[in-house]
Amino acid sequence: MRKFPLIPLLLAALLGAAPPVLAAPNLGEAIQAAVQRHPQLPQAAAERALGKGYERQAGSWLGGDPSASLSYYSDQIGSDYGYREMEAGVSLPLWMPGQRDARQNLARAIGDQADASMALLRWRVAGEVLELIWSLRLVASDEELADAQWASARQLEKAVERRVQAGELARADLLMVQQDTLTREVDHENARMALESAMATWQAYTGLSEVPVLPAGQPRLEKDLDISHPLLRREQLRVAQLTARRDDRRRWRQSAPQVTLYARRDRGSALDPFGNSVGAEISLPFGSKFSTAPQVAEAEAALAQARMGLASARRDLELKRVRIEQELARSKTALALAKRQNQLADARMNMNQRAFDLGESDLFLLLQARSQAAAAARNLTRTRIEYQRAVSRYNHLLGEIPQ
Repeated sequence: MRKFPLIPLLLAALLGAAPPVLAAPNLGEAIQAAVQRHPQLPQAAAERALGKGYERQAGSWLGGDPSASLSYYSDQIGSDYGYREMEAGVSLPLWMPGQRDARQNLARAIGDQADASMALLRWRVAGEVLELIWSLRLVASDEELADAQWASARQLEKAVERRVQAGELARADLLMVQQDTLTREVDHENARMALESAMATWQAYTGLSEVPVLPAGQPRLEKDLDISHPLLRREQLRVAQLTARRDDRRRWRQSAPQVTLYARRDRGSALDPFGNSVGAEISLPFGSKFSTAPQVAEAEAALAQARMGLASARRDLELKRVRIEQELARSKTALALAKRQNQLADARMNMNQRAFDLGESDLFLLLQARSQAAAAARNLTRTRIEYQRAVSRYNHLLGEIPQ
């Protein structure tokens, strides 16, 4: 399953050096490579940027954008006694009590949700990477067994050919074993193409040409689903974020008060000197729950939906856990039966092989026994891998991300 780049091999051949051996990535590196190629990767960055935006806003000492005003009054068009008035003002919106804290809480909640989104993405990608690896192990085992059985069929064909030439077996026996050899070759070619297809899928998903080796005999985790699970953690933080957003909407029912500072220069007539004055004004808007009622209601509805999403996620995980536990039990039983089946098939094949070598049995019974032994060996190998995959699925369902 190792793939080597073409250019380094050619350079090594030209220089007379040994080709470089590329180390296979570990599982954590493969998962990270797949995460970097996943289309949902920008989501966490976007959520984090949104939280930073609210954080910057909450860090401001103003509750909104300041504004400036400039006004000029004159009686030139009317009486033209020389009345002039010029006024400049700066309005500074302030925070209402509790608004700034609510906006800071919202910023923190969005940031926490962004981190949880990244952890959830990594968990989901880890599950897909594991499924691809187990699929590769299945087709690789099929290809390895098919190759071994094809080689064994070729050896038997040569033995039969020698005995046909010696007059011990009929020409029909040679045709029969040649047909069996061709069948094994077809099986090997099919297995090889399935392996190439699975490898192409792996490369397209991860961008890697090497497949990490999973540790053998991983134990089944003995723990319950809790809130540390990436999916439940993400949904819980989504509830927290929407709770903070609802509280923020409630705080913003009333517009921000404004302090306005004025500087005025005026005169009553052309005979009067200009006078300068300064002033200040504070405006306190009357809050009305009707003006922001739709926004608050939308926030409440989103929060209720998030709470239902958390409950649904927990329920779905529990149902999947029950199904995978049943799959584990079936795989364990199937593995025990496959071991017994393989032992019996091997014993029968060995007995038929000895009988055929001694001339006490015909070739048809030997080929039949060999075919059944090959099927039993393939079934045993696949069943063992499927049991290990069921354990891996169960551990992953509980929130485990292998490294």
